[in-house]
Amino acid sequence: MALYWYMMAMVVPAITVVVFTRLTRNKFLAVLLTFIIFGVSIYRGFYHSEWVIFIDAISIVIGYMLVEIYSLDQVDEE
Repeated sequence: MALYWYMMAMVVPAITVVVFTRLTRNKFLAVLLTFIIFGVSIYRGFYHSEWVIFIDAISIVIGYMLVEIYSLDQVDEE
C-alpha cells in the first residue's frame, strides 16, 4: 500500500498543475492553487511520510516544466 502513495505523489501534482493551467490560462496561479491544495492536505495530516511530501514538491516542479515546454498557458486564437 505504501507504493501506491509514492506513485500517486509522482503523478497527481503534475497533472493538477497542468489542469489548473489549462483552466486559468496562468501557470503561476496554477502552481499557487496546487501548493494551496497540497499544503492544506499536509496540514490536515493526510500524508504519512516526509518522502511523499518531497516527491509531491518535485512533481509540482515537473508539472510547471511541462507547462513551460508545451506552452499550455498560451491562448490559441484562430
